[in-house]
Amino acid sequence: MRKFSILDGLAANNISDLCQGADNMMWFATYNGLSYYDGYTFHTFRDLPDNQDILSTNRIRNIFPCTNYDLWCVTYDRRLYVYDTRLCDFVNIEDQINEKFNIHLYADKVYPLSPKASWITTADHKYAIRISEKEFTDDNPKLIMGGTKSLPSGNIWYITADKKGREWIFTDKGTHIYGTKFTTPIPFKWFRQVGNTIYLATTDGRVAVFDETRNHISMIPMPEGVTKINELKNTGYQLLIATNIGVVVYNPRTFKSEVVSVQNPNQPVAEVKKIYVDSKDQLWAFTDGMGVTIINPNTLEKKWLFADQENPALRTVSEKYFIMEDEHNTLWMIPNGGTFSYYDRAKKELVPYVLQSNSQGNASIPRITKYVISDQKILWATGIHDLTQINFKYHEYTLSQVENTESEVRAVTLDHNRNYWDGFISGYLKISNDQHQKLGYITPSGQLSQTPVQFSTCGIYALYEDSQEYMWIGTKGDGLYLLKDGELQHFTHNPADPYSLPNDRIYDIVSDRQNRIWIATCGGLAIAERVNGTYRFISNRNKLNWFKNGLCQRLRRITCTNKGTILVATTDGLVTFSDEIKDYSKIKFYHSNHIIGDTASLMASDVNYTLVRSNGDTYISTLGGCLQITTSKSLLENNIRVEFVKNINQDEGIVQSMIEDNAGNIWIIRESSVDKFNPNTGKIDVFGPNDFDFHMTFTECRPFHDPSTDKITLGTPMGSITFDPKVLNKTTYQPKILFTSLHFNGEAHTIPILHRSNIVIPSDKRNLTITFAALDYTRKYQTYYAYRLEGHTPEGVWIPLGSQNMIGFNRIPHGKYILKVKATNTHGVWSKYIAELPIEIEPTFWESILGKVILFILFILGLGLVFYMYNNRQIQKLSHDMSVLKNHFFSNASHKLRTPLSLIGGPITEVLENEEGLSEEGRNLLTLVQRNARETYQMVNQMLKFDNNSNFYEDGGLDKDSHVIQGNGEIEDSNAKNYIEDVALDSAEEFEKGEKDITILVVEDNADLRTFLDTILRKDYNVLLAENGKRGLEMARKFVPDFILTDVTMPIMDGITMIHYIKQDSNISHIPIIILSAKASLEDHLKGFEEGIDGYLTKPFSATYLKGRIEAAINYRKSLQQELLRNIHFEDETQTSHNTTVQNKAEEPQRITIGESTISIQDHTIKKVLKFVLENISDPDMKIDDIAQAMGMSRSVLYGKIKNAVGLTPIDFVRHIKIMKAIEMLRDTDETLTSIAFAVGFSDPKYFSKVFKKEMGIIPSEYREKNK
Repeated sequence: MRKFSILDGLAANNISDLCQGADNMMWFATYNGLSYYDGYTFHTFRDLPDNQDILSTNRIRNIFPCTNYDLWCVTYDRRLYVYDTRLCDFVNIEDQINEKFNIHLYADKVYPLSPKASWITTADHKYAIRISEKEFTDDNPKLIMGGTKSLPSGNIWYITADKKGREWIFTDKGTHIYGTKFTTPIPFKWFRQVGNTIYLATTDGRVAVFDETRNHISMIPMPEGVTKINELKNTGYQLLIATNIGVVVYNPRTFKSEVVSVQNPNQPVAEVKKIYVDSKDQLWAFTDGMGVTIINPNTLEKKWLFADQENPALRTVSEKYFIMEDEHNTLWMIPNGGTFSYYDRAKKELVPYVLQSNSQGNASIPRITKYVISDQKILWATGIHDLTQINFKYHEYTLSQVENTESEVRAVTLDHNRNYWDGFISGYLKISNDQHQKLGYITPSGQLSQTPVQFSTCGIYALYEDSQEYMWIGTKGDGLYLLKDGELQHFTHNPADPYSLPNDRIYDIVSDRQNRIWIATCGGLAIAERVNGTYRFISNRNKLNWFKNGLCQRLRRITCTNKGTILVATTDGLVTFSDEIKDYSKIKFYHSNHIIGDTASLMASDVNYTLVRSNGDTYISTLGGCLQITTSKSLLENNIRVEFVKNINQDEGIVQSMIEDNAGNIWIIRESSVDKFNPNTGKIDVFGPNDFDFHMTFTECRPFHDPSTDKITLGTPMGSITFDPKVLNKTTYQPKILFTSLHFNGEAHTIPILHRSNIVIPSDKRNLTITFAALDYTRKYQTYYAYRLEGHTPEGVWIPLGSQNMIGFNRIPHGKYILKVKATNTHGVWSKYIAELPIEIEPTFWESILGKVILFILFILGLGLVFYMYNNRQIQKLSHDMSVLKNHFFSNASHKLRTPLSLIGGPITEVLENEEGLSEEGRNLLTLVQRNARETYQMVNQMLKFDNNSNFYEDGGLDKDSHVIQGNGEIEDSNAKNYIEDVALDSAEEFEKGEKDITILVVEDNADLRTFLDTILRKDYNVLLAENGKRGLEMARKFVPDFILTDVTMPIMDGITMIHYIKQDSNISHIPIIILSAKASLEDHLKGFEEGIDGYLTKPFSATYLKGRIEAAINYRKSLQQELLRNIHFEDETQTSHNTTVQNKAEEPQRITIGESTISIQDHTIKKVLKFVLENISDPDMKIDDIAQAMGMSRSVLYGKIKNAVGLTPIDFVRHIKIMKAIEMLRDTDETLTSIAFAVGFSDPKYFSKVFKKEMGIIPSEYREKNK
């Protein structure tokens, strides 16, 4: 039972009317508006100050549900309205009727007969109105004045329709069938259709039957004395008539009537005011006297019944005669002068029942003034205030409690006399017979008391009767009791007695096949052993080889199987052993617990309960709600293998206990539900707290099953309950689903939708929530939902929502959809009804047709722009490719033309300048050739202007910083000096040219040009010739020349590749290189300089300029060598160690100081040579071969390397280093000349002085004197 008020969302606490709509929605007319309840929340409709004004007042007097789901509403001032469930708003029907008929409608009642017809009666009894549709026409509605043929009187008692849809109008002046010719002046008031037969009755005792073939009525004679009729009912074909002399039973087959008087000494009133026929065809008759009378219409047996509460404050009375039958076929009624009761069919008596709410302080309901019984046989009642919902739960069970005290049961059993024993946590021990009638309470002395007496100060947790009819009673803290025939023995833990109980907290007691008593305690396992007329206890304190390391000391349950295996559930795992025991000290215990990562082990080590079915299957529940079944062939092994019982819902709570019924079903007891599990099919039925009275929950009590009756007894906080599992079944109710509201995210108010034909979602409100409800008012414990969105969800797919009765949508694409929702009833059975709601999502502007057209146009424009840009890029690319091809063509032409022109102009110039004895005519002819060659040069340069002046790149553009050759780009002998770099340092000395001491390697694929270059260079240098890059690389490595002049475009290996390999070779990387090539583009120049060349000359070339560049490069290298040698001296090692870290020394090149500046020695080989010489400078036997071996190269390679790097032979370089070291020592130390000579590797001081003088021009002593 639940009470609702304004705090729960009800419009007002005063309810003026209530009903259930055709869609099963519950509606309530209040003093402050109209409310409906969908099982979750109340929703209220009324006029608000800031809303449209439709209702004349928010106080609604009566409501009448229509078959089309609308609701007729009559306000307190008798104004008539319709609440339209499609518009979700009130419609003022009265104003339209008044305007049409020029009347002032004063509405009384509305009789909705069908979707097409409703009758409206008025309080002034002047006329009636028949309305068939909400849209008005000339013929609809119709105003029918009282006193006419169609309406004998405006004082209408009742309007109804028979099975054929004929509309019967009953008035105080006659009866009429609307739309037919049938009219009778007899004022019938009661109507009853039995099959196809229609019975009519007046209030003054006349009864008739209607002959539809003739439109005629025939009177039925009534027994003598019948002068008043109050109601017509039937049971089967028999007509039951409530009269002033009792109940008249009319048999239409025999045309006989019999009178059943309800008078008796307790109830002398004869007149029956109300009759009710239950599902068993029993007749219940109410009078103005006390109580109620039950009548068997077949045997005419009767019995007067009455029930009342001893405490008047707990009584519930009714202003009307109240009787109903719930879905479990239990009859509930309020006998006249009595209280709310139910009929116990087994005892054939009324049992008073206190209507107490589980909310608002368990307040009782004193009075029922208005009520309605919904389609689920739920009673909705209102009294003085508030609204009460009464769900009639399964009531075919018995509840055993302790009067006026705590009644939580922790132990139950049935003894050999079929008496039930209940052990309470409060220490009471109650005995009841098999009819659950109290026999009494066990006192501390073992006697039986009719009043509650506490047996123990501690809770009773275990009850067991052994084969000798001894009752074992285990307590939590007070030890163990043994009771038989009023004799009581008490056993407790005694630390001084090893054969006493191991602990006083007892949780379970069982016996095995040998009738040994096994006891589960909080101190381990114990066995009761009878010795000399009393008992001692075998435990780990004496002979029992139980766990002694603190493991498995807290026991919960013991289970003994028919095959001799004993299972012990502990907080540290499951212990199993065999009951075939000869010596307690030799029992072999097997232990199973949870193993991390092993899914076939126990889910948890804290085992709550074990159950062995009749077929041997073993089920284990662990703390955490999990249920597992063993898969091991034997229970006598460690770490028994298990698997999960998949159908069990772990979210419903811990599996506290289990019991098997006669049908093989396992009843799983949880904290708030009882699950019926069929192991064969895997089907599970859940019976939750609302299936029993008082929202009942369950305790850890070991359940008891009586095989003889198949009844199961469970412990609850309210006492023990015993029920028959065969009659506890799932409901078959099929709830309807109704969409209730729509809420746009970000907005404060929700929009009711109910029976709207569709909803349209604006394009800017696509984030929304739609709420719905399965109209099952019994409970919501197992109500689940699923939905699909037609047009979006894949066909056949339903999306589960669990128990959530709303769907949130986020950015639904525009379009038309149908939202479908299905639900289960309160036992998880899917309903056949599916709610459908068409949804139209309005498109945004860009999703509309116009927007799409604009987007298409923009797409076409964008596509055109892309094609335009693409074509433009293609044109640019084509132009670029043409320029590149032109550039390549000119470059190739350059290469092909420049070399021959060089071979023409160069030799002629050499002849004209160096050859004597030429005749004047010969000189003129050669001059002519030279001039035309120069003109050809100019033409080539004009043709190659893009390659020279424009510097066109493949990626487009010009190099703004490119060097432009002066004039026409021709280098002549007369201006060659303008292009020779001034590479000599300011302090460089003039070198005297040696006699061919420089070797030049010329790499050129053109044989004529190679010969010409050899001719012009051989005069001053030793010349080596190579015809391609590969050959040039080989010769460079072999001869280590002082200079390399190379072309670029050559077969086998080009010049750039050859340069790359040379620069990567540490032995020859120091050699200066100049490129002489016909490829004159800036890109070609950059490629060469990236590889480290010293110069780049293009063909055709001036021989004078070429030789000048070579000489300048060689002189520059020599000046560096001489500058380095002249200024070399060494830094102090101590200072260096302070200023430079080891890491820096390793990473930086060896450094020597020159005056005040520093030069880095970047050549890796020279660094190694310098380091080796310094490390061995005092060794007079140090040879050049030692240096070459340390450097990992031949003597000749070392020679060329040092010669090119410093301009000295290896011997001279070593001697120079020694002299530099000696100079430093002369300047910075006072050591003798002999010591200094030995320190720098001279074994003869005189030879040292000679060498020093040759190097420095003065002897060492003079040097020291000058530099003091």
